Amino acid sequence: MKKIIALIVAAIAYVQAAEVFATFETTAQKSAKLAFSSSGIVKKIYVDVGSEVKKGDTLATLHNEDLSALAATSRAQAKFATSEYERYAKVKDYINAAQLDSYRLKKENALTQLKYNESVLYKTVLKAPFSGVITAKTIEEGDVVTAQAATPAFKMQSVGPMKLIIKYDARYYNVVKVGQPYIFQIGGKGTKYKATIRKIYPTIDEKTQMIIAEAYIKDMPSGLFGAGTIMAGN
Repeated sequence: MKKIIALIVAAIAYVQAAEVFATFETTAQKSAKLAFSSSGIVKKIYVDVGSEVKKGDTLATLHNEDLSALAATSRAQAKFATSEYERYAKVKDYINAAQLDSYRLKKENALTQLKYNESVLYKTVLKAPFSGVITAKTIEEGDVVTAQAATPAFKMQSVGPMKLIIKYDARYYNVVKVGQPYIFQIGGKGTKYKATIRKIYPTIDEKTQMIIAEAYIKDMPSGLFGAGTIMAGN
């Protein structure tokens, strides 16, 4: 009986100290396919493949002179309607309440129309949703784009440490833990690198019976793949 217990303990210790084989691929922490949400003709492109951009930078614009003029008109009308309402609100005790309500409604309608026209204009300007680098460009000045097709105009990704998407056998679901080291090689050979498991996905892929974990690594491009071992129990 003691011998059996000793064997069980030894087996558990072996599993806990196992080197778990795992494949990986590198990907950016953030990536996006950017498309115009409005139809029109491309007027100006401000970036190219390899351009580094900051969040909010303008990447490209469509011809929007008509929409810009419409927004300017709405802005003037909203300003006038607001001023008119405020002027009559100061003497509300001397005018009919229904008349003041009509000026309030006029102001609110003008502000609503302004908000709508500005939102339509905004859709003709494509901006960076986060800081990063442009990795692909599929439009040129003069191209026609349609909101219905929503074909990506650009692809971009964040810069900085890459994310390792690590996959390993589900049999080790209770062995691999956050904080354990992952030793890997690009293409399965050459220089060995080390990263630390930062996240383990809570589900198992039903088809492959694999679990996914994440780690970060510096000074590597996205799109690399390889294999290595998770030093479970360390």
